[in-house]
This record gives sequence, C-alpha cells and structure tokens, in this order.
Amino acid sequence: MITPEEVWEDIWPTVERLIQSTLAEDLAGIEETLHPKGTAAQLFDLYGHYVFDLLLKTVLGRGSLTVTRAIETENGRSVHVEMVWPEPGSEDNSYTAADLVAIKMKKYRKSWRVMDINPAAVDLPLTEARATAILANSKALSQADGLPQEAWILPVALFGGALQIRLREEGLRDDVEREFLTGMQARAYGILSQLGARRLWRDFATQEKPPLDRPRDWAAAVEIIANEQALREQTQAAIAKNYGTSLAPVISRVGAIKKALKIQGLDERYTALHHEQIQFGGPSNS
Repeated sequence: MITPEEVWEDIWPTVERLIQSTLAEDLAGIEETLHPKGTAAQLFDLYGHYVFDLLLKTVLGRGSLTVTRAIETENGRSVHVEMVWPEPGSEDNSYTAADLVAIKMKKYRKSWRVMDINPAAVDLPLTEARATAILANSKALSQADGLPQEAWILPVALFGGALQIRLREEGLRDDVEREFLTGMQARAYGILSQLGARRLWRDFATQEKPPLDRPRDWAAAVEIIANEQALREQTQAAIAKNYGTSLAPVISRVGAIKKALKIQGLDERYTALHHEQIQFGGPSNS
C-alpha cells in the first residue's frame, strides 16, 4: 500500500516539477516527468507544453496549490493524485469542481512518472461527452466566435473541441497524420478523439505498412472510424468529400483498418467515450 510519506516524498515532487517546468516552458524538464507510455507523453508530443497549461490549470493564474487526496489503483502499480487551486481569498481554502485536477502516476524504472492528467475530480473525470454538455449550457463563450472567455472553461473547451491547440510538426509522423489531424481540428473534434485517431493510425501503419501514395484516402478512412468512435453523425460520404476524394477507395481502407486492428463497435483503445473507473477499496489519503 502507498503510504502518505511515499506520496509526499516520491510522487508529489514529480507533479511539482511538471508544474514548474510547464510554467517555465522547460520542454526537457517536462519530458523528464512523463511516463513514455502514458497519454500525457502523447499529448506533449502532439501539442507541446501548451496542453499542460490547460490540463494542469496553471492558466487559472492561482498562487497556491493543495493536494486533496491520493488513491491507489492497480494493486499499487498506479496512484491518482487529486490537487486543487483554491480561489484566492476564499474562506478555508474553499474551491469548486472547476479548480480540481487529477493526475495518474505510475513507476517508470525507479521513479514515479505522470501517465495522464484529467482537469476534473479523480472520481468524476472530464470526458468529451461531459465537456460537450457543459459547453452547450455554458454562458462563458463569446457569441461572436464561440471561444472560451473565462479561464475555468478552457480545459472543458479543449476536451469538447471548441478550443484547438496548434499541432507540433515534430508530432506528425507522415502526411496521413497531418491530413486527418488538421481535418479533425477543423471539424472541432475533442483532443482525446484526435489522440485516439493518431493512435489508431500508428497501430495500423506499424502493423500493415500500407502504401502512402494516397494520403487523403487514408486520412478520410481514419476520420470515418474516429467519427464512429465519437458517436458523431457525419456521413461517410461527407467525410470523404472533406478530403476531396471519392467514397469507394475510402471505404476499402476503412475495412482494411478495422480488419487489421479487429475493431468492432466502440473500442477502448481508440474511443474517448470510455474512461477509467476509480475504485475506492484502498485509498491512501494524504
């Protein structure tokens, strides 16, 4: 069982380094805190340090930070640390759900590293579906362009697709990725759907090594599957048209990807609709 001492002495210092490195725009410092197989590392690769300003909520501009709880999962192999940025001047450091951040930590070699960051409570993580619902009911958007006007809603807008971060050229492996990620951003997919689509394409490309002479056909095929994984209602023909290609060659590529990766219905590897369920059987409260 993870002890409070291990949380404070081994786990929390890594989170602090990530926050400080994000504020300093220290890319090497950020990378040192990330588990190379985690979602956080993938987000960093694709979007750079800007994504952590939003996920860690340093964008709130608060001067103090408090750990609310630490929860052990996977038989001690991972720990979810929940932290909060209290409102300055609030009584008893009170806060709202908009001030919470949950960080999943896992050991890499001999040190704890950041696997994932969710800008919400550890037991009620933000999902694309929740983010979309919040945005639909929020008054914190500009009527002119739909962009967030209040800092607290920026992470929600990122998950819901109302806010997009410029893609890092270094995070794009080939023309197919460039095509579908640019297209998905233009059509306001959330950040986790974008990441799932990139993961899907890389899994397929690594396994099958397809010819890349028609990148837009492949890109359209990836977005069609991403559209299904997000339960969006765009038609296959409309998606193909967005890429300036015809439907027939795209559909054959959709079939090839699904067959190779054994995709049937919503797939937890690629959909943003599933999230980890935190069990409270053995919490370690700090």
